[in-house]
Amino acid sequence: MKKLYILSGILLIPFISACEDEGNSVVHHQGQNCLSCHSFTSAATIYNDLRGKYDTNVNTANGYTIQLLLDNGTTIKYRQGNGHGNVLWKGDAGDVNDFTAQVLDTNGNVVNRSEKNSHHVGRLACNICHSELGLNGAPGRIVSYQYKSLKKQIMH
Repeated sequence: MKKLYILSGILLIPFISACEDEGNSVVHHQGQNCLSCHSFTSAATIYNDLRGKYDTNVNTANGYTIQLLLDNGTTIKYRQGNGHGNVLWKGDAGDVNDFTAQVLDTNGNVVNRSEKNSHHVGRLACNICHSELGLNGAPGRIVSYQYKSLKKQIMH
């Protein structure tokens, strides 16, 4: 009986620690709703592939980040999170209403952006809409290149 308890405990460890801080691991639940485990204000995964899969670093864009341009002129910058492509923001969302989301490369250049003020405070769990197939008008994943170039890729 004692062996059964020990074996059960060992088998449950990955599930108990699934949302714990896993250091800077390569795979850290990329593409899933970060806010379901973490108390960040907002978080996302940036991909190199519009249809990137969950929980893999194969198509994630490591080193990129996001910034929000609020309708009141304020800029909010995200920081790198655990795992490849994951970014997060911890702050006060009190001033957030409508905003424009921008993806920045490692040099701080804007490589992708949403339509002006197309997002609002209710859309801070980015990976919910920016899923593999896209929901609520999102074209798919947040990617490290401008969405306008996607029309060619989707048509072929």
